[in-house]
Amino acid sequence: MQNVSLLLFTFLFLTIESGLFVEKPFGTEKQDSKSPVEAYRAVVKSKNKAIYSRAALELRKWMIKNDPHYPIYHFTGPESWINDPNGVIFHKGQYHLFYQYDPIVDGERSKRCWGHAVSNDLVHWEDWPIALWPDTEYDSLGVYSGNMVIDDNGIPTVLYTGSAAPGVTYGLMARSYDDLLTWEKNMVMDDKQRPNKSSPVHWDAQIWKDDNSWFQLIGGTENNKGAAHIWSSPDLENWTYCKTIYSQDYGDYWELPYLVDFDKKYALFIGCKYNPDFFNPYWLGEYDKNSLTFTPDNKQPQSADNGIFYSFNLHMTDNKGPAGKKRQLMHGWITGPESPNKTVPYWQGAHSIPRVLTLKGDRLWQEPIPEIQSLRGRYYDIKDLSKKNMLNGIKGDALELKMTFAPGTAKRFGIKLRVSDDKKSYACVYFDAKSGTFGIDGNVLKAQPQKSYLKTGENVSMHIFLDRSIIEVYINGNVQTTRTFPAPDARGLEMFVENGSAELKNLEIWEMKSMWER
Repeated sequence: MQNVSLLLFTFLFLTIESGLFVEKPFGTEKQDSKSPVEAYRAVVKSKNKAIYSRAALELRKWMIKNDPHYPIYHFTGPESWINDPNGVIFHKGQYHLFYQYDPIVDGERSKRCWGHAVSNDLVHWEDWPIALWPDTEYDSLGVYSGNMVIDDNGIPTVLYTGSAAPGVTYGLMARSYDDLLTWEKNMVMDDKQRPNKSSPVHWDAQIWKDDNSWFQLIGGTENNKGAAHIWSSPDLENWTYCKTIYSQDYGDYWELPYLVDFDKKYALFIGCKYNPDFFNPYWLGEYDKNSLTFTPDNKQPQSADNGIFYSFNLHMTDNKGPAGKKRQLMHGWITGPESPNKTVPYWQGAHSIPRVLTLKGDRLWQEPIPEIQSLRGRYYDIKDLSKKNMLNGIKGDALELKMTFAPGTAKRFGIKLRVSDDKKSYACVYFDAKSGTFGIDGNVLKAQPQKSYLKTGENVSMHIFLDRSIIEVYINGNVQTTRTFPAPDARGLEMFVENGSAELKNLEIWEMKSMWER
C-alpha cells in the first residue's frame, strides 16, 4: 500500500505502489562472509526460531550502530522495505505483529511477504521466522494486507489479500497448528466474486464475529466513490457478499476500513488517496447490526494523524486497560523515503509506537502505550525555566520530552529538535496559538497542521518522541508524525517563542534506550 515536500511523498508513494520502485542493493563494497548482513540473509528462509531470531537481532544492532537514521525504539525491518502492520493479535499472553516485508533473497528483493515479531510488552520484540511467502498460484505476486482471529476451534487463522496478476486479487486463509510458526494456506475468496467490477474481492480485512456469523470489512469503491464492503461467513471459509456498509464521495477508493465499537459510539476508519490531504480520516456514528449499515454523526471526517503516517491497524485489543478491561490499540506505518545512508543495506519504513485509543466527547483520543516508559534512561527535570541556556549540554537523537506552556501573546511557540551547531538545520515542533493547531516544520517531511481541539488560552502540553529519523508529537489526544534525516551531529535542543510571550511551566526529558538491547 503505500515529502521533503508533500508532493515528493505522494510521488514516492505512487511510484512504490505502482511497482516502479527499484531497490539499490547494498554490497558495492566487499562484504565479509561472516558480517551480520550476510549472516542474516543466509538464514532468511529458515523456520528455526532461535537461528532466525539471533541473526535478525545481530543485524539490527549492527544497523543501529552504522546508520544514525535507523530507529532504536520504533519497530522497523532488519533491513529492506516494510509497510503495513498485519495480523496484530494478543494471544496467550503474547503480542504478535506481522508486517508487510520484502526480505532480500539471493541478492534481490522478494515479492511481498509477512514478517513476524513477538513481544511480551509491546516494546521489546523478538523476530520470528518470516510467516507467509508468496508461494501459491493465488499470491505469487505478493502476500498483501490482512488480519488474524482465533477460529471456533481455537486455531489461529489469517485472512489476507493475495495478488496473482495485475488487478487480480484473492482472499486467502492461512491456519497455524504450531503456535503461529508455520501456516497452511487455502484460497477462500475468488477474484470472480468481486462486489463490482471496480472493487477487488479482497483488499485489507477487518474480521470479527457477531452471534453465529463471521464478518469481514473490505476496502474498495462503488460508483466512483470510496466504499467499505461487508462479507459474512459461517466458518471463515465460505464467504458471501452482503452489501456496502458505507460509501461517500471522499476519495474514489478506500483501503484499511475498520469499524471499532467504543461502547457509546462506533468509529469508522479508512485510508484513502485524497489530494491534497493524506490524513487518515475517521467518522463517529452508529452501526446497525441488523441492516449492516454505518451512519456517521457528521459527513465531514476527522483526522487521526495528518503526518507521514498511513496503513494503521486497529485489530489488536488486550486486557491491560483500567481494572483489566479491554484496551483498544492502534499500530501504524510511518512512511517516508529510504535512509540516505549508503554504508548500510537499503531500508525503508517503520511503525509508530502502538497507541491506546479511547473516545473523549466527539473525537478520538490517542495516547502512547505506557509500556514505552520502560525504555526511559537518563532523566532531566528542568527546574529553572527562565534560563535562556537551560538546554545547554542536553543533546540527543533518541529522546522523550514532556512540556507545558501557558499561552500568552505569542503567535507560535515550542521546541526545536535535532538542532545543528550552526542553528541552520532543525526540526521544529510548534503550536500555533491563533489557529489552535500544531505541527512539525523545518528540516522535516512537511504535513498539514493538526487540530489540537484546545480552547483559546488553555495550557498546551506537548508529549514528544524523537527517535533519530522519527518524530511523534501528542497534544491533547491528537498526534502528528513525521520524518527527518539531518546530519548525525545535529543533536541540539532549543526552546522558541515567536512574536510575543508564552510561559514554559515545566519541562522533562528522558534519554531513550534501544528496544533491542537485552
